[in-house]
Amino acid sequence: MGTAGPLALARDKLIDGSGEPFFVLNSDVISEYPFKEMIEFHKAHGGEVSIMVTKVDEPSKYGVVVMEESTGQVDKFVEKPKLFVGNKINAGIYLLNPSVLDRIN
Repeated sequence: MGTAGPLALARDKLIDGSGEPFFVLNSDVISEYPFKEMIEFHKAHGGEVSIMVTKVDEPSKYGVVVMEESTGQVDKFVEKPKLFVGNKINAGIYLLNPSVLDRIN
């Protein structure tokens, strides 16, 4: 079911009518990231989703997030690129607006 399937199953627990975003974290993530700042960033850019990225020295071992540097908007994901396309990878921490759940069938 991937990540989206369980979100669809938990839809009634994630939507409380407030419209506030919620976090989704990969289960293998250990982080001391300042979540409050991520919420502020998310609300400021006005999009439906924020994805935390992290820089790595060897991006060919990961799925690389290719984005517009000036806006942070994701252009595409490149899985284990053979040629350098960037050095930022998905850190497994997402902040989603409840409206995203309407896209999951």
